[in-house]
Amino acid sequence: MSKFILILLILILFIPAREVIASGQDSIVTDEIVVESNRLKMKNSEAPNKIQVIDAELLGRLNGSRLPDALNLSDAVFIKDYGYNSGTKTISLNATQSEHTLVLIDGIRLNSRQNALYDLSLFDLEDIERIEISKGGSSALYGSDAIGGVINIITSRDPKKPFSINIKGETGSYGYRKFYGKLSQNFKFGLINNISYNISASDERADNKFKFNFKNGLNITGYERENSDFNTQSVNLDVKYSQSDEMSLKYFARYSSFSRGVPGIFLGYSTGTARQEDKIVMTGFSFDKKISDKIFSKSDLTYQYQNQKYYDPATFNLTTVINSFYKLRRITASSAYSFLPSDKFNIESGMELNLDDISSNDTEEGKATQAAVFAVTKYFFNISNGSVLTIYPSARYDYFSNISEHNVITGKFGINFKPFGKTDLHVKSSFGNNFSAPTFNELYWKDIGNKDLKPEKSLSFDAGLYYKFNFAAVNEIEVSYYNIYTKDRIVWTPVSGSIWRPLNIQKVSSEGIDASLRSEFMLSKYLLANVGINYSFGSAIKKSEDFPGDPSYGKQLIYLPKEMVKGSIMMNYLTTSKLLKYVSFSLFYNFSTRRYTNFENTQFVPRYDFLDGNIGAGFKFSGFETGLRFIVNNILNEDYTVLPGYPMPLRNYKIEINLKYQ
Repeated sequence: MSKFILILLILILFIPAREVIASGQDSIVTDEIVVESNRLKMKNSEAPNKIQVIDAELLGRLNGSRLPDALNLSDAVFIKDYGYNSGTKTISLNATQSEHTLVLIDGIRLNSRQNALYDLSLFDLEDIERIEISKGGSSALYGSDAIGGVINIITSRDPKKPFSINIKGETGSYGYRKFYGKLSQNFKFGLINNISYNISASDERADNKFKFNFKNGLNITGYERENSDFNTQSVNLDVKYSQSDEMSLKYFARYSSFSRGVPGIFLGYSTGTARQEDKIVMTGFSFDKKISDKIFSKSDLTYQYQNQKYYDPATFNLTTVINSFYKLRRITASSAYSFLPSDKFNIESGMELNLDDISSNDTEEGKATQAAVFAVTKYFFNISNGSVLTIYPSARYDYFSNISEHNVITGKFGINFKPFGKTDLHVKSSFGNNFSAPTFNELYWKDIGNKDLKPEKSLSFDAGLYYKFNFAAVNEIEVSYYNIYTKDRIVWTPVSGSIWRPLNIQKVSSEGIDASLRSEFMLSKYLLANVGINYSFGSAIKKSEDFPGDPSYGKQLIYLPKEMVKGSIMMNYLTTSKLLKYVSFSLFYNFSTRRYTNFENTQFVPRYDFLDGNIGAGFKFSGFETGLRFIVNNILNEDYTVLPGYPMPLRNYKIEINLKYQ
């Protein structure tokens, strides 16, 4: 099946278009997006590393409703899925571990100091303007945890219309239903004063008693997943006051609640009765000021609170009761200044302060103060005949109050070389050192935490080519190579009998390639098509022995595939009707090779591939825009699991109605 779909994608990719709009204002390709993930604003093609952007238009074409549904289709990204839409989901970027990818929202750190992770399932796709996926080490920009790369979620900005309302409803298989509503207003008073706000709320839930097949030896038996229900609610508020482009003050508040069953690993029978509840609050202010034509400032003050409860009612009358709680608080203050002395030289420098603490019945009381200063620069050189060289030096100093190695210095040097003035070809490369600080769990877990842990350290190198050209379509090719060597990796290790403690003992080498091709066609005056395909290879090899003769030495780390293929076909037919505005069709393909489940690489979860798709239509009447979509997941009814013991559902459906007034 996978070969068939790959061939189909390639054939469609090279179908000659009837009309190719090559350049200028008639282009079917929108202006290149300016990205922010390297702190300095720059065009994607001009960055020193690969940065993939998922914009609002693409987000609206996807089948899923939460953050991992978007990232799962991204280049060289593997989502560790612990059970469909109610399960925990973490990310692996560039063949690194989940705790080595930093997740940001509008530049604000989301990774928990408890375990350095962020559960992607907690984040709704609504209210997102775009997602930037920056590949490669970035500790010199953002500090701890950015060994594999950075995910930066950019939320919706100022309302584009004076007044708008958006209402969306979804229903589907396994009792799934969702309601989302948003109200936006933008009004001016005086000559330059402007106030805008967005307020949105959502409710999403499902009982999730989905069908799946379980193979036990030669027998395949159908089952129904139990204790896999979930319900989640969120409320978001953004208020912004601005004076032209001279100054802006923004207040934001976000609340979300996620309650779910935790069915656990399925071994031929269902035993999991545990429950998990997460409540998250984030609020803060952001102040932007134009000091002069060449100097800009940005200051942020945010507060985050997370309360997680994990309990198993089946244990309440037993000797060992499972009833844990984790309360985490974080206050962040940051300030940055951008200096633009000339078109050829930019610099951004700033400082950052994080105050974190945890209270839990599983850990000691833990507190951490982390302070940092950083500088990121851009130098632009015209070489000759239109060729351009841009260099990006950056450096950062971090101080941690709660670890033995208080001071960490990181640096990064990147280049982007455009050798031919009239050809959109760019050579990219960057090199730097990175780190990941010990977590609260590793430092303060009762009786077995290790307060002498050092930060995990890494060296990263990446290089690649970006090429944009016109041939039967408007095409973009990007090929990247990466190499990340991590030492002092923290591993929970047996030290005495049944006692395990975290120790800095492991070395890992992550290496791979990431190749993508995207094309946009205008097949006729009204029919547009967008086709993309990505291949990635990533090895994550253990380079140290935990003990003499360790059989896991030189083996692939568990739960990480070596190869992935992802593809998409999206078509849009624009009509001339006054009522029906468009008809859309989308297909998304995902393939992964086996994932080893033991350290010796003798056991594994089989390879999988699946196909998702949707069809839709858009209508417009009396100021209202209405969208209808019919969504099918796992179209070919494939049996598969991403992680061992966590089955995924067979074919399932959703219907979506989206109503906008503006």
